[in-house]
Amino acid sequence: MKTGILFVTILVLFACRNVPDKTLVNKDLFSKLPEELQGIYMDVLQYPDSTELQQRFYFSLDSASLYKYAVLSLDQIIKKDSFNHLLWTKKAILFEKLKDSNAAKQYYQYSINIYPTPAAMLGMANLLAEQKDSAALIVCFNTKTLFPAKENYADIFFIQGIYYARKGNTIKANKYFDSCVNANYRYYEAFMEKGFILYDNSKYKDALTIFETILKLDPVYADAYYWSAKCFEKIGNNFSAILYYKKAVRLDPELIEAREALKRLQQK
Repeated sequence: MKTGILFVTILVLFACRNVPDKTLVNKDLFSKLPEELQGIYMDVLQYPDSTELQQRFYFSLDSASLYKYAVLSLDQIIKKDSFNHLLWTKKAILFEKLKDSNAAKQYYQYSINIYPTPAAMLGMANLLAEQKDSAALIVCFNTKTLFPAKENYADIFFIQGIYYARKGNTIKANKYFDSCVNANYRYYEAFMEKGFILYDNSKYKDALTIFETILKLDPVYADAYYWSAKCFEKIGNNFSAILYYKKAVRLDPELIEAREALKRLQQK
């Protein structure tokens, strides 16, 4: 009974207050799309009732990181199937990519109101945790109660760790990150968070050990190379720092911070 009350509370806390955006995909978008997507878009305009084409267009836009346009396309699919909870979860994820946490929470809640799933609930919980909102712990509790499968444990432990880390309680944060790693040893994000805590406390050699552990498990993890480089730089090993910054940039050209650090060190 107590669990049900908690779940209702969280639903009320983030109740839907607005109707979804009804903006339509229009012909003005054509000139703004990459050439490889223009053909798909023309097909969508010619056959606007084809859900299959709309889905293909949405996935293509998402893959091309054109998230604003992907939202417009997804809205067309939602108009025809507004009680499909998976579509609302997808829309929430798009708004996370657009870095609009409030909109993402709203659409996760639409999804949860229709049919609660671990994906939607944990997506909501993660956003709350990043915002230091204790409601994240309630959502985690309810997720574990409603979906007790062990496959969800790692995600739940990770989100609990995120909440305490953002609140500055590193002891509790590490406890949950350790539980996460015990549930899934390849949960690299939990390792990274443990490394961040050590780095922020100027324990650079210990942090480096964490990041190097990730690289043993996944030698192409760009962020682990980047943070290892930062640790090397802090302990005065610029040669290794340059080497690792180069590897980070090679694996992820979008790591602007790594490019800037590499340029700075090479100018010394």
